[in-house]
Amino acid sequence: MNINKIAGLSLACSTLLMSCLNQNDTSIVVTDYKCRVQTEECNSPVGEEVGNVVDGDIYSKFLTFTSSATVELTPVKRSRLNSYTLVSGNDEPLRDPASSTLEGSRDGQTWKLLDKQSDITFLERNQSQEFQVVTEETFAHYRFHLATNGHDILQLSEIKLNGAWDRNDKHPIAQFKADQTAFFDKGTVQFQNLSVQGDSYQWYFEGGEPATSTETNPMVNYVAHGRYPVKLVTVNNQLTDTAFYDAFVNVKRLGGWEHFEYPHINFVNTTLGGNGDLYQELVPEPIELINKVSLDVCQKLYRSVDEVNVLKILDYSIEDIETISAKGGNPPHINIFFSSSYLKNKKGELSDKELIAEIIGVLYHELTHGYQYAPKGAGGYQRGADYFGLIEGVADYVRLNAGYSSYDYRKVGGHWNDGYKTSAFFIDWLHTKDPAFVYKLNQSAQTIIPWSWEAACQSILSVSVEDLWNEYQNYLKTEESI
Repeated sequence: MNINKIAGLSLACSTLLMSCLNQNDTSIVVTDYKCRVQTEECNSPVGEEVGNVVDGDIYSKFLTFTSSATVELTPVKRSRLNSYTLVSGNDEPLRDPASSTLEGSRDGQTWKLLDKQSDITFLERNQSQEFQVVTEETFAHYRFHLATNGHDILQLSEIKLNGAWDRNDKHPIAQFKADQTAFFDKGTVQFQNLSVQGDSYQWYFEGGEPATSTETNPMVNYVAHGRYPVKLVTVNNQLTDTAFYDAFVNVKRLGGWEHFEYPHINFVNTTLGGNGDLYQELVPEPIELINKVSLDVCQKLYRSVDEVNVLKILDYSIEDIETISAKGGNPPHINIFFSSSYLKNKKGELSDKELIAEIIGVLYHELTHGYQYAPKGAGGYQRGADYFGLIEGVADYVRLNAGYSSYDYRKVGGHWNDGYKTSAFFIDWLHTKDPAFVYKLNQSAQTIIPWSWEAACQSILSVSVEDLWNEYQNYLKTEESI
């Protein structure tokens, strides 16, 4: 008997068996599918909750005002992991997790250690680091213990679990996406079925034609404005799973401002009996003013009430502080403060009419921050970053366009990313190239990821931002020489 042939046959069978196993255990990102996530830390700012770690967006993040946190993830089905990925946040590196412990559980009660890492270092913002997991077991729950290196704030953009579904779990997973979900007046949406282990499908399209479908990838027409839900039921023998997304399709109408949703305003003047008396004298009806400016800001940024980045709650306070004004939080809940001491100090320089104009101008700027789209992957909030130039430039442009700034401040020099007046006057000039420039610029913050001035200008005007800036500078020099 030829021993070498037997050994070769054994090796071939082993390789074939491994190949079959690999084919059955298709490698996937488990967290790309429905995944429940929770933490005991409940002090996250609005818009930076723990659910962001599985939203598939590396430019959102989870932030908690503690040095450590436990994050538990429950995928839609049992799975076996081969690795996991952590993605760093967008700002302060000291907030990154420096250590991580991963555990798995079948019942959510008994946990098994799967991996432990220390001295984790992220060299860049929004950087991915992958760590290997060696296990043959499948688990229904996963738990991370994350900690900074002593910093009292922890942040993380994304957690990705990589592996394969449990082959013995026959439950289907319903999931889908579409080629477009927002458009004006009417449109056709092509749905793509991303379900797992489905034999048949039942779709429901409120407001669509057809209203139902059993096709795998249906095409649906929408002809009336509104926000419409979509539901998909995926069936595998007697097992089913449902994917339901409310307001998934947004058919926008031009205008519709009579339906504008004003924020609920919590106004407080904390300095009455002092510097705040001047504000009360100049602005006797602050809520009426805030509502008026809110609507006008949105009409300058958007074409339709259906596009608005809805602001539900606004906490507005008058305070004795040095900073003129600032906005905090994220939609749907933000806060703005205005300095009564700044107003008092300006009393000798400006007339009452000019003081009121200053109050309104600052309000336009801060409310723009509440309603504008924020770009992703555009750097942090520091002068010179694309993010800073866009956010502060658009806010000052809206103030300028409302009539509460002056072209007397416009001058040669600076950079398009300087923000505030410098960027605002540049944006204003760019309207000579396209009258709808600020609308398209604001929209680009949603459609261009990662965002940059270069990408936005190329998309809107098919010209580089540097060429546009140089042309703008030449225009200013010509204006000054006249």
